[in-house]
Amino acid sequence: MQKSFKYNGFIASLIGLGLGIISLLVYAIFDFPYVFLIPITGFMLLFALLRLDKFAILIGALAPLSINVDDVGAGLGMAFPTEPLIILLFALLIFYYLKHFNIPLKLIKNPMVLLVLAYILWLWISSIFSVQPWVSFKFAFSRTWYIVVFFFGGLWWFRKQSNIRFFLIWQVVFTVALALYTIFKHSEFGFVRGASYGISWPFFPDHGMYAACLAFAIPILCIFIFNAKQFNLSKIGSGVVIGAFVILLFAIVTSYTRATWLSLVAALAVYLILYLKIKFRYILIAIVLIGSIGLAKQDQILYSLSANKQGSSDELEGHVKSVSNITTDPSNMERFNRWSCALRMAEDKPFFGFGPGTFVFEYGAYQKSDELTIISTFFGELGDAHSEYFSALAEMGYPGMFLWTAIFLYSVALGFKVYYGSKNRQIRNTALIALLALITYYVHAFLNNYSQYDKVAVPLWCFLSILVCLDLYSENQARVEQE
Repeated sequence: MQKSFKYNGFIASLIGLGLGIISLLVYAIFDFPYVFLIPITGFMLLFALLRLDKFAILIGALAPLSINVDDVGAGLGMAFPTEPLIILLFALLIFYYLKHFNIPLKLIKNPMVLLVLAYILWLWISSIFSVQPWVSFKFAFSRTWYIVVFFFGGLWWFRKQSNIRFFLIWQVVFTVALALYTIFKHSEFGFVRGASYGISWPFFPDHGMYAACLAFAIPILCIFIFNAKQFNLSKIGSGVVIGAFVILLFAIVTSYTRATWLSLVAALAVYLILYLKIKFRYILIAIVLIGSIGLAKQDQILYSLSANKQGSSDELEGHVKSVSNITTDPSNMERFNRWSCALRMAEDKPFFGFGPGTFVFEYGAYQKSDELTIISTFFGELGDAHSEYFSALAEMGYPGMFLWTAIFLYSVALGFKVYYGSKNRQIRNTALIALLALITYYVHAFLNNYSQYDKVAVPLWCFLSILVCLDLYSENQARVEQE
């Protein structure tokens, strides 16, 4: 088997070299630069045939550097080069599962797997009852192939811890490459806040999604830094990791994205909770109590928040303070406008919602004149519902919002379970990376909704899959030790 693999690798290398030489000759003779797409495409296809797991992980990690094209025909948008390859992987996985339906019963019974299956089912049911079925079916297809490839496919290839490490490393590599590109472009404008909003184009449509993508990599680097020996990092490797952390931190500062700072503070809070060994159920009780108190005293809280007039600022302190300004900050006021629309939409269609992907087309009629802001529109040009939770509520009804929230809560509980329950330190730290990375997005998800984009969907579903695999691995290890 090993000899066969080496032989295939040698043949693949010869083919790749041959394609490269031919491309150079064509470029030299005809001056046609796009010819280099031939060896790149050939190499990727050979890589997929030889190591499908590594190929899928590498394509997923490449998502931060994909380029979005708004319309490739029939009103469809697509991210290149990742999304066409993800669709190919989706087709391959569906074919494989239909031909070899050998999924372990224990995996099917896993609560996270059941929640994700229920979410997909409701996604398609709500699409059937959508007010714009074509829009909803396109949205449902897109979300389904991300989930199938990177959650269910991940349950296959993340069984190997070496593949988890492979994903984490390449996720950081491509994210740092993205940050360096953006920092270089931003430096030409003196790192002013006004330039930050579109500086990450063509990779990202806005600075919020860019910063959310950067935040996924911060927990990876932090855990690597403090556990260098465990992850077999040399002194040079540790230095590189520290350098990457500094680059990403600087990139986040200059992105001027308030939600990212909130997400990192939340991740740090969860880390401290784990360090203090506080049980998840106590955290859940505390959240319920705080939420109940907040509802009971919402008038006083709103009055206190209305006293804050701090607007967005080039200074970090002022920019963070503006998060709670709900009276004069247009961005915050517009969020409340969109959330209010989502609640009114849910009153009209509480069970099935308006259909996945339809919020931007339907919310305009639900706006009130006294809630409009200077940046309000009737067609959603400046974002969606600005919240995964409110978006799910308006588009998929209360069942959709419940399933999304259940996935969020159970994944956090699962992270706590693996971290506290595993005796293997590497598993515990890997679970910690996945949990903290997810926390950064769950906080983002309250203020924005980016999970329909490959740059967020890929790490989101990969980290969820990693947690499930680590949980199963820990249980199997514990069972072996008992026997």
